Amino acid sequence: MKKRTVALPALPRLALLWMLVALAPLTATAQCECSLLMRGQPIADTLQMRRSNDAICKAKGHEWTAAALIASKQFDEALLALDSAAAIYQSQPCPDAKLQKLWTLYANLYDATANYNAALEWHLKLLRLAEAADDPTDRATHLLNIAQVFNRMKQSDKGIAYTRQAVPIIRGLANSKAKTELLNKTGARYLFHAQDSKDMLYIDTAEVFVKEALATAITIQDDTDEIIALTRLAAIYERRKDYDAAIRFIDQALAKCQPGRHNRQLITLFGDKGNALMKKGSFSEARRLADSCLHYSQQEQYAPLIMNAWALIYTIEEKAGHYKEAMAALKIAQSMSDSLASAERTRVVNELERKYNQQKNERTIKELSQQKKIYLLLAGVAILGMVSIGFFLRQQSLKHKQVILETEQRLNRARMNPHFFFNALASLQSMAVKDGDSQSLAVNLSKLSHIMRETLESTYKEYVSIEQEIDFLSEYLELQKIRFPQKFMFQIACDPSIEIDELLIPSMIIQPFVENSIEHGFSGMQRMGELFIRFAPHQQELRIDIMDNGKGLADKQQVQKEHISRASQIIKDRIYLLNIKLKTKARFSIDNRTDQQEGVAVTIYLPIISKHETAHH
Repeated sequence: MKKRTVALPALPRLALLWMLVALAPLTATAQCECSLLMRGQPIADTLQMRRSNDAICKAKGHEWTAAALIASKQFDEALLALDSAAAIYQSQPCPDAKLQKLWTLYANLYDATANYNAALEWHLKLLRLAEAADDPTDRATHLLNIAQVFNRMKQSDKGIAYTRQAVPIIRGLANSKAKTELLNKTGARYLFHAQDSKDMLYIDTAEVFVKEALATAITIQDDTDEIIALTRLAAIYERRKDYDAAIRFIDQALAKCQPGRHNRQLITLFGDKGNALMKKGSFSEARRLADSCLHYSQQEQYAPLIMNAWALIYTIEEKAGHYKEAMAALKIAQSMSDSLASAERTRVVNELERKYNQQKNERTIKELSQQKKIYLLLAGVAILGMVSIGFFLRQQSLKHKQVILETEQRLNRARMNPHFFFNALASLQSMAVKDGDSQSLAVNLSKLSHIMRETLESTYKEYVSIEQEIDFLSEYLELQKIRFPQKFMFQIACDPSIEIDELLIPSMIIQPFVENSIEHGFSGMQRMGELFIRFAPHQQELRIDIMDNGKGLADKQQVQKEHISRASQIIKDRIYLLNIKLKTKARFSIDNRTDQQEGVAVTIYLPIISKHETAHH
């Protein structure tokens, strides 16, 4: 941003406020405090602060000035004021906690100018400050601000990770305007991730938070947050293609909006209603609302909103068959998108445009020749860029294949714990010596050999049927009961709607967790151990639950941590390979049980795979 000398505006009198804030006398030990404010001295304007002999008062004056300049969209001047304040603070022994206001203004400035890398840096610093102060509201606020910055940088996976960190903090807050705003923001973050990931489950989560925000806003009578919640609900129903319901929510919100006070909300509402009407085929009315969206966006002078309004106009005109108007809107939207993506690229384009116009005006053969050289140079750069991109993509492909190979090798090394086989053989040997029951011994030896064969074959067999897995687990658990008599019981259940001989799952995906329950969850327990395994359909997926009544995760020893880590790594590797090959979203979770019982609950979600489908992969 270009720096220039400016006349800094004065702010209104704040004498009464500062007398309430700081009635204590100035002490010699005070650091990074303005003497005027601490004495309760009336403040006429920011100029008085900036002319003070007290360095911190000068810095505060620059802060106030910057806040006013940001509010009036004078961003270059605001940056000068903030830099002046920062320079003064750097010369003083100021702790970070005293710089919160300055850092917040920097973050707001860079948010408003779409300088996302700089904004992220300041939001992360503010998050560390909130954590050090143990302030839950500030911490949740900064987590959601960071999530929003990542969303605007097209990295919604990182954005949703920070959003999830904020959720339990927000749940613990009392009803207030702060909580309402945070619930609204949380719903918005989940909605954005749903749109980016194309996963409708996130839409449902977004609706939960937005409805909580709406109820809280109505309770505390906050019309602004009520408008925002209604706007979010409209977006949710638009995503579900229920355009009539979306328009009803938008109209409810519009009825509560006041121009000037709710300009940001009007921008979103006009844009969303225009989008919904366009999808219903009402192009003329949709264009009228898009123009209103553009009008208020230009009043706000916020480039991302203006760009979105032009993009909406392009889409409406293109679908209406007005291709000339659509092309004009598209050029403007693309130009703004490019400028937001790279300030340096904008500078280069502007410089080339200046040179081009100069050459066009002079119209000489020499200048035309130079223009051709520029085109040749750009063509050469483009060719070099395409070669570089091709080389980069090839390197990424090789790295990807290497990761898959390393994962497969790690899985082959991480088959069933060999100690099980040694211990099982020892138990069978003891049975032969003590009991002399040759028939039971033969049956159990057969089970052990079957388990060993299945384990070895799993190195090259990707999938097994659910029926095979149940047989394998039953034999494995029966042998474990020989090792640990009267120690545990088990049950394997399967929903009747599942065709166990037809549906497939990755081999060796359940056994590590079963082994963990027996070897460590039930270790040292005085009560009978219980292990429950269940296969059931879940929407368009297969859900596998593995639950025990063991000691749980809270008091695990180091050896248990290692085993849990081993089980987790095995399933992570299996799911990684499955998702890569079948383009699915398989996942799992491990946690203590939540049904008022001790023990661990493992939940695995897998895609529905039939024998017929695997023949085509």
